[in-house]
Amino acid sequence: MNYKNYWVVILFTALLSFSAFGQEKPKKEWGARASFNIGASVPMYFQNMPERFSFSTTFNPSIGGYVNIPIKGDRNYLHLELLYTHKGNSTEATVKNQFFKISDNYLGYVTGDVQTNISLNYIEIPVQFKTNLGKKDNGWNVLAGLYLAVMVNGSFDGTLYSGGTIEDIAGNENTIGKDTPYDYSDDLVNFDWGAQFGIQKEVNKFTFDAQIAWGFNGIFPNGYEVVDPNLFNLYGKIGMTYRIW
Repeated sequence: MNYKNYWVVILFTALLSFSAFGQEKPKKEWGARASFNIGASVPMYFQNMPERFSFSTTFNPSIGGYVNIPIKGDRNYLHLELLYTHKGNSTEATVKNQFFKISDNYLGYVTGDVQTNISLNYIEIPVQFKTNLGKKDNGWNVLAGLYLAVMVNGSFDGTLYSGGTIEDIAGNENTIGKDTPYDYSDDLVNFDWGAQFGIQKEVNKFTFDAQIAWGFNGIFPNGYEVVDPNLFNLYGKIGMTYRIW
């Protein structure tokens, strides 16, 4: 008996067993999901943060579908999602001796006010374990696992505001005479992964959840000297799902 037939027999036997006791075998649940991401790309341990730093989250939606696969009873699930996700933010900061590369001939250590825009679009696959929190099914669940994401496109650019200074590699200091753009979009990596966990409440066919997704993979390559320390995606997720079948 091959493995396929073996599993067919197991499933058939399980169905008969549930029927005998008047119970219904747990089924896969399929549905749609939408959420909003609130956060930013930040250093892993928030090190080397500028003295003046502020950020605003852009419109960061996620939309797609999900499936819950029952495992070990009817209260534990493998929760999978396939999403189109946008993550992005804008920052304003006052930096001191921060390295910037405007071009191959214009680079150095900047002191002054800068602005940065980050926009990252991903195809994202969260893979999580989902279980009910109470002894009885009270609609409250906890989810924990990982997410994997492939970047479809992204941008990382900004402006060095006039009035600051830039010191080149030779030690010569010059005033930034006008607002000067910079762009590191071509250096972004195309893959991200990290931990994702949170809590969820079921209400009929809907669920509402709050989660945290913390990236373990920097948005730039390891050893990238232009942005050091590297930046990692850290976002809160407020979302809902609707069970279709």
